[in-house]
Amino acid sequence: MPPVAEIPREIREEFFRIKQENQILQDELSRLRQTMRSLVKLQNRIEQITPESDPHELIHLILSTALEAVNSNNGSLMLLDEKTNDLVFVHVIGNAQASLLNYRLPAGQGIAHWVVASRTPKLVFDARAEPLFSPQVDQLTGFLTISLICVPLYHNERTLGALEVVNTISGEPFKQEDVDVLQLVARLATLAILKAEGS
Repeated sequence: MPPVAEIPREIREEFFRIKQENQILQDELSRLRQTMRSLVKLQNRIEQITPESDPHELIHLILSTALEAVNSNNGSLMLLDEKTNDLVFVHVIGNAQASLLNYRLPAGQGIAHWVVASRTPKLVFDARAEPLFSPQVDQLTGFLTISLICVPLYHNERTLGALEVVNTISGEPFKQEDVDVLQLVARLATLAILKAEGS
């Protein structure tokens, strides 16, 4: 093989481009495998749920699975208080945990309430440019939300709450594929919550 200096520049550039693309594909494959492992773990755990199962352990598993699946360290599971229509942060993982746990988000405020009311997932690339985004939680916690995904938890006519993940580990915005994964986690989460309730 000739020395690198003797290989034409165009060929060297193409070689390095292909090498970079290959690394990106390997990273994506690794992440997909991680996502599948997380979802299988959650599915297996759901099959073991009874009304006597520890709800806190169950909710932690759901939220940690969601975060692992979309490459994030910060997220929350909110349940709807059917009497007040507040969303209650029943489980929080990440930097805002101490401030947000059991915090009640009043009806009509923020992206999560829009998601719950419309039963539609929401992907936000840039929170500051999103009209539905309320800075109230960031102000409370000192956290800086950049990108987020929020998906509803519901079954038939009953709305249970929402699952939200904030900021990727890499700092890049979430993608549509992350929304699809999170919706699957949300469906499994809904089944888990209903099964734990004995519904």
